[in-house]
Order: sequence, then C-alpha cells, then structure tokens
Amino acid sequence: MKTKPKTIDHKGYVIPTGKRPKNRKEREKIITHFYKNWLNGSTEKSVKNLSLNKLIHVNRDSFLETRYWGSRSYQSTLTVLELSYVLKNAVVTGKNNPKPGNKNQSKFTKMLIMECVVPKLRPHVTTGKLTVGIRKSDNQRLQYCLTAK
Repeated sequence: MKTKPKTIDHKGYVIPTGKRPKNRKEREKIITHFYKNWLNGSTEKSVKNLSLNKLIHVNRDSFLETRYWGSRSYQSTLTVLELSYVLKNAVVTGKNNPKPGNKNQSKFTKMLIMECVVPKLRPHVTTGKLTVGIRKSDNQRLQYCLTAK
C-alpha cells in the first residue's frame, strides 16, 4: 500500500499534506504568497473564461475567501496554484442565489458554480471548483472561492 507523502512540491511551493493546524497555517501562507505574486504580476487582474466568454476578475475578497477554504486540504491548495488555468477553463455547473445573511456574498446577485478538470494535478486532484459572484453594482464576474472538488 502506498503512503501519502508528507509534502508535495508544485510550482516552487512545498505543500504539507497533513491535517494538523500547523499544516493548515503553512498552506495559508503559501496561498497568501501565491495570490500576492499573482495579483502583482497581472496588470488586468482578470482572466477571460472560455466558456462564459467574459473576464473573471480577482481581487482581495477572492484571496480572503480562497485562503480560508483553500488551506483546509493540500488538494485545494494545489488547485489554487493553478488559478489562471481554472479561471480560463472552468465551465458553469450550477447557479445559486447568495446565501442569506452571508456578508461576503451580499454584494452579488448570483453565484456561479464552475468546475474544471486539472490534468496536471492528477493523482492528487481531478477537478477544481470555482465559485464566481456576479456583482450587483456592475455585473462584473469576481472569483469568490477556489477549492478542489
């Protein structure tokens, strides 16, 4: 029987695979570092999604929600590191209204649930789950959260 490695190297990051709080904290640091680099390196701070044929924007709120949920498992952290690929290739699999009482979702009219197969993450992850909010003020699509499915 194969044992799971204690860490996985991906895109220059060493991601702990454990479930302890210290492992989650380390994954939070990785996601924070990755998003800062991604946002600083992207003049548009968005990626055109092929399925929607629209830009999906990334901002501070995208990072905060994703850091919280994406650090819960190493699979989700791996998925976050493929942000550009998922933003570009995800397809809509569902639509929801924002959760009532959820302050973070109150600025959106709809929440798009999108999925994307990420071949280079196999065998650790098959599919990424991307949640995109449609902002009330201007109908802009904003990445809300990204995790492994």
